[in-house]
This record gives sequence, structure tokens and C-alpha cells, in this order.
Amino acid sequence: MKRFSILLAAVMLTLSATAQVKFKLSYDQSYDRYTVSVVPMDNYSHPQNITGTGQVTIKVPTNKFDPVDIVSHLVGMEWEANARNNTPDEAPDFDYISFGLIIQGVAYPEYEKDKELPLFSFRNAYGCTGKIYLVDNNADPFMPPNSENANIGNTLTILGAGGDAYAGNANGGICDCAEDPNNPTATEEELSFRGFRVYPNPVSDFANLEINWDGKTTDAMLNILDAQGRVVQSTPISIVDGENRQRIDASQLVPGNYWIRIAGEDWQINLDGFKKQ
Repeated sequence: MKRFSILLAAVMLTLSATAQVKFKLSYDQSYDRYTVSVVPMDNYSHPQNITGTGQVTIKVPTNKFDPVDIVSHLVGMEWEANARNNTPDEAPDFDYISFGLIIQGVAYPEYEKDKELPLFSFRNAYGCTGKIYLVDNNADPFMPPNSENANIGNTLTILGAGGDAYAGNANGGICDCAEDPNNPTATEEELSFRGFRVYPNPVSDFANLEINWDGKTTDAMLNILDAQGRVVQSTPISIVDGENRQRIDASQLVPGNYWIRIAGEDWQINLDGFKKQ
């Protein structure tokens, strides 16, 4: 096996990568599952589809994410969560979770151009806790070298790609479990949304929400959703140009994680959440 691996590496070094794969992170509300896939930029059939090593790193809200019920979707390619780095100095608001590919020798998945190929899926033990991200190998502040000597990042070794086939993340690598696929979240530019702040967090009885808005006055609903994505509280609000402040009554909420959605007639913004003590 060692001789074969050395030979495979040598062959890859002689190839020039022409096309590679994009990594993709998606969420299925029906099954409450996240799926990591690759989208090939070319066809790789035998022997060009020989796949050797792989790693996927996600970036999640700190203390709000624990991947469970991991299911691998390709024969001979098993994935497991094998490393975690919480609140590193470079990104103290996030935890980094890496999944490693466990493989006996090599695998031969069929890579078809522009066809999404699921690698594995998982659930969050905490339910829906807002946006999570595939790490951007070229821009994430915690990429090596880093303060914890952690080996994070995304990689997948494919013979036809000449080695590491990672070519970036589809959709910016962003995945929002709170987003309704039939009513996608509008962009911040379209909605004149410039930022927000929730404090204190964690919350005991009341929280304050500040919204910075750069646009015309508009009516909306302030929705509070639980970890399963169910609306547990709705309040009509009016948003005006400039700073907006809204008090959230959390006194009747049971302890747990919640997140905030601002919804208008044909738009919505999903904000990061808060923890009720």
C-alpha cells in the first residue's frame, strides 16, 4: 500500500491540473441536515477519478454547534469529525470543526462536470443556530500558520486534478439553516441593512436589538425562532433610516438558543441569535 501511495503521488506530480472542484455546503430543512458536496468543473472517469485524501473544515458560531449523526454518502469514503479549535485568537467568535476522510487505499467516485456530488451529511446537536461557513482556504484568518498550529482547510486529492482539487467554495461557502429555500433572504444592499447588535447575550429577561438602516421607512415583523426553526414570538416593528432600537422580551422563553429574523412583505434578514439563560 505504501508503494502504491508513493507511485500515485509521483503520477500526480507529473500532471498539470486543468479543472478542479468547488466545495459546497447546503442545508435541508425537511431533514434538519447539512450536506457537504463537491461540484466538479470537469468530468473525471477511471483512472482520473482516483481519490486519495481529503479534509473539510467548517466555521460555526462558538458554543452553538456539535456535528452528530454523520453519514458518508460514497462507497469506500468514510468521513469523521476529527479535530476542533474553539475561539482561536484570529476568529474569537467562531469554532472550527474539521472532518477527515478515512479511506482504505483509494476510492473511485464518478465526478461529472457541474453535477453536485454529496460527500457526507450531519446534524447539529443544538438544532438551527444560524449561519455556518466552509472555510475559505485563501482568505480565512485562521488558515495556517495560526496561533494553535492547527491544520485546517479544505482539500480533496484527485488524480485527474493533478493533486489537491480544491478550487474554492460554491455560494461563498455560506449556509443558513434559517433561510427558507422558497423565499430566499434578500441581500443587505437590497434591504439597506447596515448592521445590528444584540445585548446582553446571554439573556435573562430582556434583550436589546439595535439595527442600523440606510433607507426609507418600512414595516416588518421581528420574529424569534427556536433551535428547531419554529417562530415562538412575533412583534410588528417599523424600521426608519438610521439607528433603530427594539426591546425583546425573553422572560417567557425557555432556556436555550434562539435566533432573530426580520421579515417584510417580500424580504427577510436572518440575524445571529442569542442564548436564553
